[in-house]
Amino acid sequence: MIVFTKKYFFLFLIILFSFNLYSQDTTQSLAFKKNRPVKTNPYFYRPDLSYQLLQQFRLLQEANSGDALAQHELGIRLLLGEGMAADTAQAVKWIKLAADQNLSAAAYNYGILLMNGWGVDWNPFEAFRYFKIAASKGMPQAQYVTGILFTDNLVVPRSWEKAFYFINLAKENGYNVEQEILDELASKVRPGFIDSVKTGKALAEEKISKDDVNSKSELNSSNQNSVEKSLGLSFINFDALEDTTQHEVKEIELINDLTRTDITNILDTLKLKTAKSINEIIGNDQIKILMELCNYGSPEALTLVGKLFEEGIYFKKDIITAAEYYIRAIRYESFRAPLLLYQLTQKNNFNNILQKEVINQNSDAMFVWYGLSRFGYNNEIIINEAFRVLQSAAGLKHIPSMIELGLNYFTGDYLQKNESAAFQIWKEAEQLGSFEATIRIVVGEILKEQQSENSKRLVSALVNFAEKGSVISQSALGICYLKGIGTNKNKALAVKYFRLAAFRGNRFAYEQLKNLYDEIRPTSTEFIVN
Repeated sequence: MIVFTKKYFFLFLIILFSFNLYSQDTTQSLAFKKNRPVKTNPYFYRPDLSYQLLQQFRLLQEANSGDALAQHELGIRLLLGEGMAADTAQAVKWIKLAADQNLSAAAYNYGILLMNGWGVDWNPFEAFRYFKIAASKGMPQAQYVTGILFTDNLVVPRSWEKAFYFINLAKENGYNVEQEILDELASKVRPGFIDSVKTGKALAEEKISKDDVNSKSELNSSNQNSVEKSLGLSFINFDALEDTTQHEVKEIELINDLTRTDITNILDTLKLKTAKSINEIIGNDQIKILMELCNYGSPEALTLVGKLFEEGIYFKKDIITAAEYYIRAIRYESFRAPLLLYQLTQKNNFNNILQKEVINQNSDAMFVWYGLSRFGYNNEIIINEAFRVLQSAAGLKHIPSMIELGLNYFTGDYLQKNESAAFQIWKEAEQLGSFEATIRIVVGEILKEQQSENSKRLVSALVNFAEKGSVISQSALGICYLKGIGTNKNKALAVKYFRLAAFRGNRFAYEQLKNLYDEIRPTSTEFIVN
């Protein structure tokens, strides 16, 4: 997580967002992200077993006799419908039987089923226990998952040292771990611990149970499947504060932020995965896509475009417009924009230029003037005066100002709550071509009415917006599946969408996610988190 830790920033960190404050009203990100999940079908680990060649009857015979390998193979076939009719309930039964015999592949796969609520009640705590079984047998995929689960403070208490240990072990056993993940984890643990890991003394020194880990693998891990794809897991840090005032945000970091969002179908067109700098991806077609992502409320795209304006790449250099995009990104809880905006405001003549443009009724500057006060960057600007400036900018049909003004009406900030006024302003912005306003209307209707004849249509719209990069649509879908709004209740899918949003910094989604975990949290010490 990247957070500017000046005194006035901490005011926003203590805000708890209730349901009606779902509008992402925060200046801070709660997520440090690496390897965000990719949208795809589930992938299960499948060893190269001779049972794959057996006839169905012989396989069933062996499974009934208690052979764990046959039980697991039968479960996978039933799960995927290979050579027999798919039967999820029976598949879960056989995979669990094999897992309970401590077969690594089965324990890992049963953990996947539990983590996603496929054919079994969603239970990340039981999933963790099964992942540990597979990790203790030396399975690198399970070691990686176990390490990741030590970072998010949701299933088990956060432990950077255990996370580093397990993820490093997974890499040593052949799992493809990005070096930047290990580097970031290494920055959070004592150098002495890293030395102990390298010398094999970490178990004794750090009291990590030998039952948890055994680096001797019992399986050939050549069939490595993506943990991120099957579990939606990511290296995350939701609430650690770090003083990053000396950190320089690199272009490649902004590019990587976009590549790791759940909008792969759009991002493939941008050709970001092989890019080393912003200049490699900037052209008319790419800019068009980036601007569309901004219009759908992608904090990563908004931050990147802000950087383009700040540096004068593709666009004419414009620090006011850069600040506008950073503020819009902050509204959607970008984890890099707060620092970039602060650094921008410290540049010579920024305040003088801003004041001059506000006097000249530049609506972009008026929005920035409001934003600097609203999000704590300039305590000298009285918020009530800044709000009046925002109203003036909205009167000039400045779309970001109109959307922000609508949010103030919807939440009752700085003026009496008036949902009708909010929808009216958003509809005016929508008529001006703002998809962002459309999304606000859809989310607002779902939160306002809970259930209506249009709920199914609204949920369908949210899915479309989420696929186009809208982080609040992801979070709203979590609410829909949690409450059964416009769809059947599905706690596992609610968790999925809350995680997708939380990985991108969404505070509301993380709080909802934590509540879901706490509802079924076991009483054993192992799972007690602060």
